[in-house]
Amino acid sequence: MAPRRRSVHHQNRNPWGWVVVVATFVTLFITFGNLKALGVLLLAMQNDFNSDVWIIGWISVLYNSISFLSGPFVTSIDSLVSSRRCVVIVGGVMGSAGFIIGSQSTTVLQLTLSIAILSGLGKALSYYPFFGVLASYFSENYSVAVAIASSGIPISMIVYGPLTQILLDTYGWRGTMLILGGISSHIIVCGELLKAPAVASPTDTGEQYQQVPDDEEEVDDISTEGDNIPTSKSHQGKCLTIKGNIQRFLTSMDFKILANKRFIFLSAAMSGVHFCYSGWVVYMVSHGVFQGLSPYQASLLPTSFGIGHILGKFMEPLLDRTRLKLSTCTWVYLGCVIMFASYLTEAFMIFFPAQMLVTWFIGTGLGIVTQSRDVLVRFLTSVDRFVAVLSWQSLLGGLCAMGSGLLTGLIYEWTGSFQAALIMYSGIMLISILLFFIYDKITKREQDQC
Repeated sequence: MAPRRRSVHHQNRNPWGWVVVVATFVTLFITFGNLKALGVLLLAMQNDFNSDVWIIGWISVLYNSISFLSGPFVTSIDSLVSSRRCVVIVGGVMGSAGFIIGSQSTTVLQLTLSIAILSGLGKALSYYPFFGVLASYFSENYSVAVAIASSGIPISMIVYGPLTQILLDTYGWRGTMLILGGISSHIIVCGELLKAPAVASPTDTGEQYQQVPDDEEEVDDISTEGDNIPTSKSHQGKCLTIKGNIQRFLTSMDFKILANKRFIFLSAAMSGVHFCYSGWVVYMVSHGVFQGLSPYQASLLPTSFGIGHILGKFMEPLLDRTRLKLSTCTWVYLGCVIMFASYLTEAFMIFFPAQMLVTWFIGTGLGIVTQSRDVLVRFLTSVDRFVAVLSWQSLLGGLCAMGSGLLTGLIYEWTGSFQAALIMYSGIMLISILLFFIYDKITKREQDQC
């Protein structure tokens, strides 16, 4: 039986927590930068494989979606494996290997297996454990810590867009993929820096994590009966062991969180945000090209998006220290309204400066919403259940992301542009606002009852 990880408390003054913040930043920078790079390489890969745009685009979406869909599986591994460091290192190896193998692929199927499956699973193993450790180090300063760590996502948008275009022009898409695989191997180093605070303490709330059933005594009884055990008893012992392991695996996935009303509406609202973001981030550059921009102008759109995303992420933590402090849900409403208006406007933008500005607003709105979501999820339940909450929410977002990538690509094939898709995104953001409002009302009612 794997040793159990002890519960830990938040150590806001532990300096190693900031090392974990930096390691998380680098990991997110690489994994989400790879997603943006795939968007830049989309047309080059499509021409090489002589395939449809939506098929290659969906591979990029699958890379992101698989990492979300495998969240509950990674949660179970995270609970059963004693070392999160090992989990991240294995994820770094898989992520790097996927891009290296993908650079040598000769068919779309090979590219899908290497990028979507191998690298996608590697991203999942690298992604979730960091946030579990991060939540263990910070409580009061969590909004600042997670803003710094998650800013690796928008900064990767700024860097990876132009960088990938330069590498593409110099080495071609295969050489670029090989370099991306080498960069991804740095996640292994980040995993080595992952160290949880080893101090036992009660969790944030009174809610305790559902413990894995302890059947060590049962296993010991089986193992100490010697070689003279009848075959039927030996077989029965093996069945009990397998049954116990399966039970531990399923229990560690924490299915009970799915019955939480606040979790349901918060996850549903964020699924709409994920749906819009996943389609936009993959086809952002392609949309710019189809709107009349040059490849270099279109490659700068992620830079504008990333700058806005960084600004949005730090608005709440910075203003919380002033007299302009707003509630977290108010920030969510503001971000959703900005994205609603920006997606609708972007559908009709043609000129390069206007597209840069509107893309900046989309990034700002997304940064505000995701930063507020991180804070809401952090205090939705106890620290011990944080990874489970994050992974189940990501699974729902991953399903939406898969549908978004497929539907957005098909809309382009049907209409010849992404305008209809952007109008659809704006409508989905209105639905997300309604779901956030319901979540807010449920939260206030529960607080009043307490």
